[in-house]
Amino acid sequence: MAIILNTDNVFDYLATLGYCNATDRGTSQITVISAKNFNLAISFADGKNLLVKQELYNYAGQTLGEFWSAWRMQRLVRDFPAFGDRIREFLPELLHFDADNSILIVRFLTDYRDLYNYYLQENQFPIEIAKSIGQLLGTIHSQTFNRSEYQDFLNDRSAQEAAFDGIKIISRLSRITPHVFRVLPQECLQFYKLYQRFPSLSQAIADLGASVKPSCLVHNDLKINNILLALDWQQPGSNQIRLIDWERANWGDPAFDLGCILGSYLEIWLDGLIINTSLTINESLQLATTPLELIQPSLFTLVKVYLDRFPEIFSSRPDYLDRAIQFAGLSLIMRLETMVEDDRIFGNQGIIILQVAKQLLCAPQAAMNTIFGSNSIQLISH
Repeated sequence: MAIILNTDNVFDYLATLGYCNATDRGTSQITVISAKNFNLAISFADGKNLLVKQELYNYAGQTLGEFWSAWRMQRLVRDFPAFGDRIREFLPELLHFDADNSILIVRFLTDYRDLYNYYLQENQFPIEIAKSIGQLLGTIHSQTFNRSEYQDFLNDRSAQEAAFDGIKIISRLSRITPHVFRVLPQECLQFYKLYQRFPSLSQAIADLGASVKPSCLVHNDLKINNILLALDWQQPGSNQIRLIDWERANWGDPAFDLGCILGSYLEIWLDGLIINTSLTINESLQLATTPLELIQPSLFTLVKVYLDRFPEIFSSRPDYLDRAIQFAGLSLIMRLETMVEDDRIFGNQGIIILQVAKQLLCAPQAAMNTIFGSNSIQLISH
């Protein structure tokens, strides 16, 4: 590695690429953005805004190579214009990729906001936003579905090495090692003990893994945090959303994408649980600060519009919606795994989330009523 970016040398680096000059250092505003990678947002006096990202190196001086996958998306929309013209305006604008130093330069969008923060601050879930998400996701999946030219492009050897396999959690949970019980605090061990207590849950996850059918381009990290909302989203003709962070994109199973975005909405509900020893699990769920009933219309709209854009999926996979519901449950398990292994926390809220995940994974048909409410019958008979 030749360069480790910081707030001092980033201007020198950008100058070598022609993105700034010597006078910009004193007139620009620079902000460090908290993320898994090193991110710097830079606002220049002339109104230009850049986001400079560098992957973090491990102890061996290596990175995961995820930025390569993000840059590959830029090449995909360029090399396949019929597809690119349909989705380009919904993607981030990547300007430069430095493979040797794992640096990505992106045009920073000041006229957009984080959709997750919008939902938390407003506690509103307009169906117009969900409709835009469903349309975009349905377009991406349907336009690349079973298309060998896209599969060949995405499945080259370098892509396979850089890609993130969202299904790896299935194998991780199926072989829990004694090391886990040595390094985690007692409260976190409860997660693994409960998981092992339900053979039906581990079997459902194993069966879900066996059912995976890679068949189209997938984002592979689809959650509300990776969607930007235009500040003028309510205006006619507004380009309402942008789907960012394509570092894990690959040829994969579309049900994983759909399930992950559903799970991300459910997390907003579950993050607002009222936890009290005097309350039952059902009472905690019903008293959540963001009621599920408030989110259900968006969940229904997103899936309905998505399926309208991607109806051909049912020809080869009649159980597709069941699989998506199960992947929503798996995404909650992934969230719990992160809480346990990274944050080292697992309490009563985690227990309730695990119960909800179990329902989604083990009884997806019944769970549809929970997720979509009375409208679920319209999706089942789609």
